Amino acid sequence: MQEKVEYPRYITDTRTAKKIDLLAWKAANIRYSYILAFFVFALFIAIAYLIAIVSSPESAIFYISIALFLAIGQNIVAYWFGDDIALKVAKARPANKDEERYLVNITEAISFGTGLPMPKIYVMDSDLPNAFATGRNPNHSAIAVSTALLALLDRQELEGVIAHEMSHIKNYDILFLTMLAATVGALVIMRDLFMRSLRYGSRRSNKSDKGQVEAIAYLILLILLILAPILGTMLHLAVSRRREYLADATAVYLTRNPDGLISALEKLAKFKDSGKEAINDGIRHLYFVDPKAFRRQIQGVFATHPLIEDRIERLKSL
Repeated sequence: MQEKVEYPRYITDTRTAKKIDLLAWKAANIRYSYILAFFVFALFIAIAYLIAIVSSPESAIFYISIALFLAIGQNIVAYWFGDDIALKVAKARPANKDEERYLVNITEAISFGTGLPMPKIYVMDSDLPNAFATGRNPNHSAIAVSTALLALLDRQELEGVIAHEMSHIKNYDILFLTMLAATVGALVIMRDLFMRSLRYGSRRSNKSDKGQVEAIAYLILLILLILAPILGTMLHLAVSRRREYLADATAVYLTRNPDGLISALEKLAKFKDSGKEAINDGIRHLYFVDPKAFRRQIQGVFATHPLIEDRIERLKSL
């Protein structure tokens, strides 16, 4: 049985000589994650209740039950099948231990250093240099690396990237972000279902005058249905960006070599994509680097990752 390896208590920021408490940083990320999850869940209930008011107040329990069914159903699928879905979307194939022995050896070494079980290793035949981790827990996890990344990076750089992805597994980042994305997706489903029913609803409303309460509820509902998925996505991505910084810092501790991860990020910052390969928005948040960064398409609050330059700057101070 492998010895359990915990985080160091502190990493020093050389710019300010301040010690960064990684355990407190991780705890803050978890706290923000629970707040976000509660907020999205509350939106579900509020939207379901408003739909009941404008449609049939006596059916409030029915509509709330439908909302809960959607949310829970999406999360069950994400929990049990999220990794398989992500790997399939990325067109990843199991690594060949003979052809990709280099990648397998590096992952085995990092896995031993973290005290985590060896994840399954996949390879993406892609011209975009990237990698991602997925899975519901350390015992059911996988790391996928693109052929372009294997060709671009040397050993210490690849070690830094693999350590970053192993940090996500250790922190359960991939599970939380996958399930949160599923919940936001359920919000979108609710919005689309209601919007499609508006035609029928508008004809029915012509036969009966709505009261003032129903009219106000209807207006609030429309606003929530439009803004809730957008706001949920923005908050989801904000949490994702915070977790990238922690994964970078933890990777430095695991490898004892910040230069490898810094050099990997510097190479990726210079990489320019031809734009021929499709980018799936559904799994962008899982990648080591936002694929749209290669096309200079990062959109501020809608970016899945911090700017590569900001990550490099932070790493250089550790």
